[in-house]
Amino acid sequence: RAHPISFDEFNSNHSLISGCKNVHYDLVFILDTSSSVGKEDFEKVRQWVANLVETFEIGPEKTRVGVVRYSDKPTTEFDLGRYTTVEDVKRAARNIRYLGGNTNTGEAISYITTRSFSETSGARPREQGIKKVAILMTDGRSQDYVLEPSKAAHQAGIRVFAVGVGDALKEELDEIASEPKSSHVFHVSDFNAIDKIRGKLRRRLCESEDVFPQGLPDEYAFVTTFKFRKTSRREDWYIWQIIDKYGIPQVFTRDAVRAVFRSPEVADLFDRNWHKIALSIQAQTVSLYLDCKLIQTMPIEEREDIDIQGKTVIGKRLYDSVPIDVSMKTISTILLAIVKKNESIFRRLWPL
Repeated sequence: RAHPISFDEFNSNHSLISGCKNVHYDLVFILDTSSSVGKEDFEKVRQWVANLVETFEIGPEKTRVGVVRYSDKPTTEFDLGRYTTVEDVKRAARNIRYLGGNTNTGEAISYITTRSFSETSGARPREQGIKKVAILMTDGRSQDYVLEPSKAAHQAGIRVFAVGVGDALKEELDEIASEPKSSHVFHVSDFNAIDKIRGKLRRRLCESEDVFPQGLPDEYAFVTTFKFRKTSRREDWYIWQIIDKYGIPQVFTRDAVRAVFRSPEVADLFDRNWHKIALSIQAQTVSLYLDCKLIQTMPIEEREDIDIQGKTVIGKRLYDSVPIDVSMKTISTILLAIVKKNESIFRRLWPL
C-alpha cells in the first residue's frame, strides 16, 4: 500500500512568533468596565490581559505595560512602566477594578492619547523609536463619538487594535482601529470566546511592520532535499511537526491541525534516491510537491498560535516519534506574499 506521510502544524508564522520576545512596545490596554460587561465577564477580561502580556519581555528597557479602564470616565489602573516584571504585570492585571456605568469610548481614547502615552505617565521619548500600541476592548456601542479621538490617536503615532465583544458595532470598531482594518479589528460573540482571538492578536503584535507593512502573509512554503538511508524502512512518518516545549504536538481544540497524504506517488520517496519535497501552506489548504510535481492538495482547519518556546521537528515516525533515518542537503522555510498552487512556481524557485 502507499505509506501515508503527515503534516502537523499550528501556525504559518512560527519562526516570527519565536522572535516576539524581542519586540518592545509602550503598550496600553483600554478596557470597557461599563455596566453591560458585568463583574463575572470582566473577570475573564482580567485573565485575558494577564495571558496576553506573557507574549513580551517586560522591563524598563523592554516592553512597558499600562492599563486604563473606562465607563463614564477613563481612569488609570496603572501607568506604563510601573511594573517591571511579567509576574508583577500579570498580578496587577488580575486585580483591575471593575467600575460599572456608561460607555464613553471616545473620551477614553482621547485620554490615552494625551495622558497615558506621555512621558510623565511612563512612555518613552519619541526619539527612542519605541512604538506605541493600544488595545481597546469593548462590548457595546459608545455613548460618545469615537472617530475624531481615534484619528488623533493615529496621528500621534499610536497603533490601535479594536476588540469587540457581543453587541460592539463593526463600523465603530473600524473607526477606532488603525490601518489595515483587517489586521487591527477583532470581534467575538461573547466573553467566553475572547481567548480564541488572543493568538491572532499576539501574531499581529509580533509581526515586523517594516518588512510586511500590511501584515504577514498567510501563505508560506517549506522545502527540503533529502533521501532515505539504507537503514530506513517504509513506514508512516511526519514530514513536519511543530511541538511545544514539552515535546507535545501543538493542538487547537481537540487535535492538531493535520493533513495526511496517501497518494501512491508518496511511495517513490522510499527508493533511497535524492528527492525534493515541498509543502505549500495556505490559509485553508496544504499542498505536497515531490520533485517539483504537485502530488496532492488537502484542506486544513483554522490555525491558532503556537507555544513560542516550542520546536519544529522534521521527519518523525508516526507511531513512536523516533526520528527517521534520512540524509538532508537543504532546508528552507519561505514566507511568500503570493504562493501559487501549481508546478511552475516550484520549478522557478527550486529547480532540480
